Formats: sequence, structure tokens, C-alpha cells
Amino acid sequence: MRSRTDSYLLDYRYEDLLAERRLLARSRLQKPDVVHVLYGDDQLDLLLRSRWLLPCPLIASFHLPTFRVEDRFERHQKHLLAGIDAAIVVSRSQLKDFRCWLGWDKVVFVPHGIDTRKFCPGDYQPQQRRVRLLIVGEHMRDWEASHRIIDECNARNLPVQIDAVIGQVLWPFLTGCANTRLHDGISEDDLIKLYRQADALLIPVIDSTANNALLESLACGTPVISNSIGGVPDYVDETCGWLFGKGEVFGIVKLIEKICSNPEMAWSRRESARRKSLEFSWDRVAKQVVAVYEAVAGGDSPAEAVAAWEESSRLGLTYPTAQITQTTATDHRPVHDQNAMYS
Repeated sequence: MRSRTDSYLLDYRYEDLLAERRLLARSRLQKPDVVHVLYGDDQLDLLLRSRWLLPCPLIASFHLPTFRVEDRFERHQKHLLAGIDAAIVVSRSQLKDFRCWLGWDKVVFVPHGIDTRKFCPGDYQPQQRRVRLLIVGEHMRDWEASHRIIDECNARNLPVQIDAVIGQVLWPFLTGCANTRLHDGISEDDLIKLYRQADALLIPVIDSTANNALLESLACGTPVISNSIGGVPDYVDETCGWLFGKGEVFGIVKLIEKICSNPEMAWSRRESARRKSLEFSWDRVAKQVVAVYEAVAGGDSPAEAVAAWEESSRLGLTYPTAQITQTTATDHRPVHDQNAMYS
């Protein structure tokens, strides 16, 4: 049960407390070069409150829009932020606030990654009669806009087929939407097939930093229809999709109408979508993260290290990195964990 004093913790669980305790104990036995908390938004607490017990630099990644953690970092834990040696954010929209809280030199933008080997284009067979749109995921989605877009497409008798891969608890948001097939609990392979078959991913959002569905779609060569809000413009540009204002409905419907009349509009962006996704391959992202590790472990500026990596990448040079191995300090939440890095 959560007390009033820790109400600022969004999704901090007992398992997270145990993981932080185990990491502190382990770090006393074998000092790591750095500790990286992969989800600092909701799984970082004890390490901050007991920072003096951690004998190495602390790095945290943050995935939520800054308004979600504003109360925590401007009121409850403001006095503890000096204990974070580097913050990695996954959208440029987070930079301003985190730099204000931690200092310009400690905060870096490293994009979220995607497995571009698993998520890749297949044999795309364009439908001659219907345009296929795909809706995937649920985090910070604009369900009102999505429903209205589908209804307006049907009201105009547009030849559109929509597949929505969302949890059953969210199916009521699309109740009454004709030409819409709902999916839940499908395999990753089946999801990839849907990406490959779709003409575009339809993903209206109310806010965003990084978005897995968006990255998966691009990697499969499927262009994206979304909103120019938060971190979306960091991942989608005019070559691989279309971005609209927050809450836009009729502009998106008009675009879909044009695609129905001229499918080449969507087909022509497929190659660019795949090319764009390669900027976010895990291999590329991992090199940037390692640059942050090495900078922090060596007492250097993480911001300058990432800038140097970006410049080397732009010039086609190889950025020098040391060999670092990773040991997972907790296994209770496979995707959300803290990692201790040892050279």
C-alpha cells in the first residue's frame, strides 16, 4: 500500500524495491562501472534515496512526457536529483525540462530502438479494392479521434479496411465502427504480417515520446499517420508518413480519401519508411548508449560524448568504444530493470 509521501511514484512496485536492494547489495561485493536504470520514471526510488550506498555513477532512462514526472522532480525529489549522473531521454520534447532539473550537460537524447532484423518488410501485395489501415497499441492513444476518423471514412463510403490490435478492455472505444476487425493476444509473427499488409499505420495520440508501434511499422516498411506532438516528429518525417495537429480528424480523413484514389501516395513511402527505421536499429542505439556509459564512468560529459558520436556517424567514422559487458541485476520485470555494467 502506498503512503501519501510516496504518491509521486507512478508504477513503483514491491518487486522494484527488492531489485534496488539486491543491486545495492551486489554493488558492494563487486563495484560496477555504472548502473543504468532503464525506466527511471517509475522504477527508480531507493537508489536515489540511498545514493551514498551506490559506489558508482548512476544513469537513468526516462520514457514518459515530462508533465508525468514534474511533481516528483520539482517537489518531492528535487533535492536528490544531483545523484543522477546522466539522464537518457527518448524524445527531444523531454530535453528542456530534464536539462532544467539536472543540468544541460547531464541530459542526452538517445532514440528508442527497434529490432530491424525481426521487424522487416515482406512481400507487400497492395489491395486493388480497399486501403488497409492498422491501429496498434494503447498508450496515450486518442481514441475519440480514432473513432471519429473511422466513422467519417464509413460515412463517405471510402473503401477502407481497418485492423486494430488492442487489448479487449479497449474494444468498447471502437464499438460500432464498421469495417474494423479487432485483434487481441496475437503472436508477434502475426502482428508483423499485419504491418506488412497495411498501407499505413493509423496512430492518433494525445501525447508521445517514443512509440513502439510506430517504430515497428516503419521497420516493416509501412508509413505512419499520426500527430505532430511530443516525440513523434523525432521518428517520423514527410518522407515516411504524415503528421497532423493534435485531435485532427477531417485532415486525416481527407488524406485517407486521397490514398484511396491514389494508392501510390502510400506505396511511394514504403522504402523511405524502412530506411528511416534503420536510424533506430538497436545496433546503432546501443553504440550511443555505450558512449554515455564510457563518458560517465570516465568523469566526462555525456552530452559531449553523444554529440561526438553523432558527428562521427555523420562523417562515416568509427567512434572508439571499450568492451563493456552487461549483467542483469534483477529478473522480476524482464523489460523494466536495473542493469549494472562491468568492464
